[in-house]
Amino acid sequence: MPVVESLPVPVYLLVEPMVPGKKVLDVTTRVGGPGAECLRRAGAADVISFVPERPSLAVPDAGVDIVLCGLPAVGSDEERGIWLAEIRRVLCSGGFCVLRLPTVVFRDRAQAGAGTRTACADLLLGHFANVDIVEETQFGGVSFHVPGTEDLAVNESLTRLSGASSHFVALCTDCAERPWNLSESLLVPTDAGASADAGAPGVAAGELAAWQGEVARLEARSAELSRERDGAREGAMTLRDRADRLERTVAALRKDVERFLRQISDDAAARELITMERDDLRRNLAVVTRQVADASRELEKRQVALRTLEKEVVRLRAARGGAGNPSGKT
Repeated sequence: MPVVESLPVPVYLLVEPMVPGKKVLDVTTRVGGPGAECLRRAGAADVISFVPERPSLAVPDAGVDIVLCGLPAVGSDEERGIWLAEIRRVLCSGGFCVLRLPTVVFRDRAQAGAGTRTACADLLLGHFANVDIVEETQFGGVSFHVPGTEDLAVNESLTRLSGASSHFVALCTDCAERPWNLSESLLVPTDAGASADAGAPGVAAGELAAWQGEVARLEARSAELSRERDGAREGAMTLRDRADRLERTVAALRKDVERFLRQISDDAAARELITMERDDLRRNLAVVTRQVADASRELEKRQVALRTLEKEVVRLRAARGGAGNPSGKT
């Protein structure tokens, strides 16, 4: 028995958009093949096809960016653990691996209460930080081209006839962030809703319970987010009302400031007018003061002249009275 399984071409097509400029290790059952050629045409820097004889890779530590490998159904969990540790060893920082694992390996764990997908994730998360698992489904439906368009239509109700998935395709990395980008549809099991019966081959009882628990968790989270949204709306309305009140207060204060500024301007104009009138009065007072001083000096001169005239009159009267009128009669 080969120590690995060959990968179908769709797995290479899934990885094709992620390989440009990358060094890829293709762990396969034979060298070459259409898958490796697809990767080269997609722009991979190098594609190394390696056929192992035991769980060991002849590649130096951190020697490649991407590892493709199909692990067989035979063997034990210890052997699979050795393979996973070896794959992780050869991956460089930021690299990832694409693994194809048979679902039959995890059927016993599914019967014990854990879903096959959960069991697969538990195994891989023991070696890698981030894991995305895609169910591999063989479509047994009918497809046709829509007339007048380039769209391909698929009868989804017939795809359920393909039965349960036989393999998982897992993308694993030890990085905090996933270096791949998968469309949401690839992460949805295409056959999980084929039957609501827990005994159907596509759905295990534990897996169905896990999905139901996830739905309940998402519903609870949705209700919590709705409450947070309502609280945020109420908070926004409260803040809006407060902002409106503050705007009205600011408008009233602005009017008061404008009124005070006008009053200050009017008071300044009145003070300037009073100052001008005061200066005019001071000038007029100075003029009148000078005029009063001049009049006082003139008055003093006239009083001196008057006193001189009075003395002269007295003297003349005395002289006239003594010479022509001895009796003193006039």
